[in-house]
Amino acid sequence: MPYASLMVYVEEGPDSEARIALACDLAIQSDARLIGISASLPDVPQVDPYAGGAMLGEMLGLFRDMAEADVTRAEATFWKAVGTHAGRCEWRGQVGFPSDVVGQAIRAADLLILGRLDPVRGPHRSVDPGDALMSLGRPVLIVPPVPARPPQGTTAVVAWKDCREAQRAVSSALPLLQAATLTHVIEISAAEGLDAARARTADVAEFLGRHGIQASAHVIQGDGGARSSQILKYAAEHQAGLIVAGGYGHARMREWVFGGVTHGLLAAAPVCLLLSH
Repeated sequence: MPYASLMVYVEEGPDSEARIALACDLAIQSDARLIGISASLPDVPQVDPYAGGAMLGEMLGLFRDMAEADVTRAEATFWKAVGTHAGRCEWRGQVGFPSDVVGQAIRAADLLILGRLDPVRGPHRSVDPGDALMSLGRPVLIVPPVPARPPQGTTAVVAWKDCREAQRAVSSALPLLQAATLTHVIEISAAEGLDAARARTADVAEFLGRHGIQASAHVIQGDGGARSSQILKYAAEHQAGLIVAGGYGHARMREWVFGGVTHGLLAAAPVCLLLSH
């Protein structure tokens, strides 16, 4: 079933403009609604609690004005980028912590499209993809600043692991995989597990075939290094424009701790990355 509604997080700048253009293309492909969203809550510096009330109020008002200006500029970026396709689009922007604002609005969309976390803007003005992956109930499509290849009309790689996260990621990615020229289902396995891995990947490839997706199954023996590096190497060798994988991690001390594959893909994937937790 195609996506009915997509949500793209918007900031200022060329990276965001390219991400919106991609989101617009995906919306057209699925005949879907595209929701642009942005939020800002600039860091307020520590102030003397004994400072005059009028001065404190003026300072807080100034920071709110800055946040509102951030959101206004993001809205202008969104409408400029969607251009003649504005009729299928809507805008949601407000002052607030970005992850909270997106978390409340994501109920309206099938898929959230994000860039990588901007270290300059930080979590008060952009959304951390890892946080979104682990805390929201929707799959996340993470778009690198300059994707090596587009996710449509190129090959795709499904990084399979026999668990519910990967199962949900594949189901969530079906509309994108249907737009790929070929999907490689790969599993990286230890030598003693190669036969079982072949059976698993063959099942997934057959499942995709029933959805009209041309897919092939491949098992790769682990080389002792990071499995994320092997996945990225395979994707590069096959000119993939999309990697689909489960997202693995857990909460510890108010921070998300990711599995090695998830961490490696989030940090280094040069193409679009669809993850689901």
